[in-house]
Amino acid sequence: MYSIQAGIARHIGDRTNPERFNPDLWMDEIAFLKRPGMEAIQLDLAYDYRTNVKSYPQWQSYLRVCRPHTLVLWGIHDPIFSVDGAHAIRREQPDAEVHLLEAGHFAIDDCPDEIAAHFLSFLTMHRIEQLAKPLLISNISKPRTTQ
Repeated sequence: MYSIQAGIARHIGDRTNPERFNPDLWMDEIAFLKRPGMEAIQLDLAYDYRTNVKSYPQWQSYLRVCRPHTLVLWGIHDPIFSVDGAHAIRREQPDAEVHLLEAGHFAIDDCPDEIAAHFLSFLTMHRIEQLAKPLLISNISKPRTTQ
């Protein structure tokens, strides 16, 4: 978990162009994970994953019965969660808006503008104005300039 190779794998996945990624992505993550107390938190989180599978029938039932507005943004190069998970959500909630992104586990690092656009579209489409309004007036998609 703390090795550079593991960090690279989480951020790059199976992509063949690692040179396009800033090494700060995984080095910052590794530094964060090495902070005092983080090892115990990560072990607890990993151990708790076992309860996720037991909860799948409840989550699937909720999606099937309640049919909530659902937005799924999934990195196709995620080495931790396969794309099958996105398809499973769509099977349970056919109206789910599912986008498979050219991204890894940390999709927000790979395509922040695309993700922001999907969020804004989803919130606007479902008339969730109280959440969409701050996005409409922000500088999310404006190019950054250096001073």
